[in-house]
Amino acid sequence: MHLHIKLLSFILAVLVNLSWAEVTPTLNSDAIKATFGSYGVEVISQSESTRVANLYSVSGDAKICRTLAVTEFVLPMDPALAEAHRLIRAGGSIGATLRSAGFSINKKRLIKTETAAGDEFVSLTHGSVLKGAPLYTKVYALFAQQGSRQIPYAVIAEAYHPEHFPPAHEEVSEEPSLQQAADRALMALRATIGQREIKSSPAA
Repeated sequence: MHLHIKLLSFILAVLVNLSWAEVTPTLNSDAIKATFGSYGVEVISQSESTRVANLYSVSGDAKICRTLAVTEFVLPMDPALAEAHRLIRAGGSIGATLRSAGFSINKKRLIKTETAAGDEFVSLTHGSVLKGAPLYTKVYALFAQQGSRQIPYAVIAEAYHPEHFPPAHEEVSEEPSLQQAADRALMALRATIGQREIKSSPAA
């Protein structure tokens, strides 16, 4: 699963320069920790261009998945993001790592939908979600901003535990090339969950 690198990077940069992206001071990691008292990242699988990760809180000895995330990185990586990207590939939380490196996080929602929880998601939540339960799911483009410079970093698809309410993204896009990347990430997310779409709408 690869991005059409140059075209997608150009489109993401244009969107940000037109001020279509939303600066989101509260990260998903912040929301998980605030709600459940803890937060961690478990990388399930990773390649040069993608990452599948379990964003969890701890309950007793169990890591309860609050967000299952599939990330498709924009490559080649901008040199300004090289060190943060190295830490992210080493297991760091994307938003928190970029923020610690001095970047603000901009997000542009591409798709929102629902997906039924499959066996893998049930397992990751240690049975706190029943098989077939509807999972709020969204896909967005993420940008790293530092000063006046805003850099496209990834397209990310996420499915959420029903008890978790992630920060809202009001800004949306129906840009076809971004939608193609979003569709790929969403397909990979559904394959990981092991279930089908319930309902879907581009961006809205």
